[in-house]
Amino acid sequence: MKGLKFQTRLILGFSLILFFSFIIGIISFIEIKNISKKTEAIYRHPLAVSNSVRDINISINAIHRSMKDVVLAKNIEELYESILVVNKHDRQVYTSFKVVQERFLGEKEVVNDAYQAYRDWEKIRNEVIMLKKGGHDERAADITRGRGAFHVNLLFEKTKILTDFAQNKADEFYLSTLESEQKSFAILITSISLILLISIGTALWLSKSISRPIHRFIDEISTIFTNEDDLIQNIQNKSEQEILGITSKKLKSSYQKLNDFNKELDKQIEQRTSELKEAKEKAEESEQLKSAFLANMSHEIRTPLNSILGFSEFLHKDDLPREKKKLYLDMIDNGGQRLLTIISDIVDISKIEAKQFSLSYEIAMLNEIIDKLHQQFSIATGKKGIELKTLKALDDYSSFISTDITRLSQVFSNLLENSIKFTNEGEIEFGYQVHENRLVMHVRDTGIGIPKDFHHLIFERFRQTDLQEATLPTGTGLGLSIAQGIVELFGGKIWLESEEGTGACFYFELPYLPTSTKQVNKKIKADEFFYHTSGKTILVVEDEPSNYIYVRDLLSEYNYNILHAENGKDAVDIINNDIKVDLILMDIKMPVMNGLQATREIRKTNKTIPVIAQTAHAMSDDKRQAFNAGCNDFLAKPITFQSFSEIVQKHLSQSN
Repeated sequence: MKGLKFQTRLILGFSLILFFSFIIGIISFIEIKNISKKTEAIYRHPLAVSNSVRDINISINAIHRSMKDVVLAKNIEELYESILVVNKHDRQVYTSFKVVQERFLGEKEVVNDAYQAYRDWEKIRNEVIMLKKGGHDERAADITRGRGAFHVNLLFEKTKILTDFAQNKADEFYLSTLESEQKSFAILITSISLILLISIGTALWLSKSISRPIHRFIDEISTIFTNEDDLIQNIQNKSEQEILGITSKKLKSSYQKLNDFNKELDKQIEQRTSELKEAKEKAEESEQLKSAFLANMSHEIRTPLNSILGFSEFLHKDDLPREKKKLYLDMIDNGGQRLLTIISDIVDISKIEAKQFSLSYEIAMLNEIIDKLHQQFSIATGKKGIELKTLKALDDYSSFISTDITRLSQVFSNLLENSIKFTNEGEIEFGYQVHENRLVMHVRDTGIGIPKDFHHLIFERFRQTDLQEATLPTGTGLGLSIAQGIVELFGGKIWLESEEGTGACFYFELPYLPTSTKQVNKKIKADEFFYHTSGKTILVVEDEPSNYIYVRDLLSEYNYNILHAENGKDAVDIINNDIKVDLILMDIKMPVMNGLQATREIRKTNKTIPVIAQTAHAMSDDKRQAFNAGCNDFLAKPITFQSFSEIVQKHLSQSN
């Protein structure tokens, strides 16, 4: 050991500690794996069996109650509704029995016995249903109260055997796990004590191994400084640390030349890395642009979310006046629509650059667009004490135009948000005027203004990143760039008039496309469609509860009879049971049987009932598949009132 180097001694000491730690780790790992296996056995076998048997009992109870409803059914609709419930829980029982058969650790004959008892009860239920369908109510009731009730009790006794066995098995696994835990704890205590003793011994051994060479080093230093009286006097009667400090000062002068060389080397490195510095600056600029993009997207998304969440909290108040409730609901709707548009902006900006962006024109009241924007942004301006004004050159009836409502609103929104951000007092005005065949729209504010030197930069993407050090804050990053791209897509142009300290006015000019009187009247009367087909029965096939509630409430407001199926199979059963349905709203993606499969099954027996596909998948291939399956029309989510009303009215009118 005496001939070993310091490094070797350190490696040897710590290797010894690591070796024992590794051995302890292996032992602990083995014990943990044992505990894990036993715990997993509880979950994979007894616990899974107990849960499945519990589900079987719950379903048996539900079926038993539903069989009573079958016996008591007053008409064919109630009978088939009860049968559907029985079939639903029947499928759940078979699913649970499958789990029990796979994971039960006892005799399989016990499971088979319980399973056969359920099959026997199923035959009795089918007999009751057939009697009920044949009009033999008394015989059906007698069997339900007699043999049916007896088999239910027999089933509960047999499933109790399964539950008791699973519980005993779980207790056995649990006690075994506790034993392993206690054993692991004892091993851990012993191991920690052993590591502690080894560490103390290793520390003492390393301390001696290091201190002795230090003393030898000090003796050698004394020998070196023998001819220098001042140094010899300084190191006499000094501690090891003090002697090492004095020696380091002496050696410091020896490194002066080395330091000079390092300085010269630094100059050469600086000269040779000029190209790398330039590349680094470009990389930093790219990172700033990326940060600007992320910050802008966060701002754009949070703004409408703030409106939605804020007004949603107000709606929880019970004493909220009706007019305020209506206003808040309008604000939530506006915020939701805007949020949907903003998410699309992430893709829109790339489409604009790639010349793959397109507009969707429709008939719209320009004054209504202005009013909705005023409602949407009046909250933000009110908080800052800014007056928000509008300017409308046409009356409401004359302001119907052909335009892309979403994109026009997006341009106004981006400009208004920009004005609100940089205006702390005064007013903001927005609106439009008509000049011959052009609409000249504007957003004017009394904010801080923009120096003319920056006018040519204001519409460039992420420009505020480049101007962070300037006294003038600018734009929102993507907002003004997107606005410019959309305006140019309309066939218009956008420009700025502003000086520092005098506010700013953004103008954009679009083609004026007024609509004919006939188109205006048709647009105004679109909301009256539902009143001509009240009393019709509509089957809504939708597995998502929130989507069903929305469609149900929308339809029930206009006196429609609503039937609900949670999947395609239930919808097929309703149609095949000759329940009168005037129209089907068919969701595409559903469990058990999807909408396309259900439509094909319905078309085998019913060729005339209108089927409207409603789905969040709105690509052209999805539409083609829906029509090939037998759907009459296609409705893409999110569903708007106008598109929904037009499609429903069209097909209900044709079915009259």
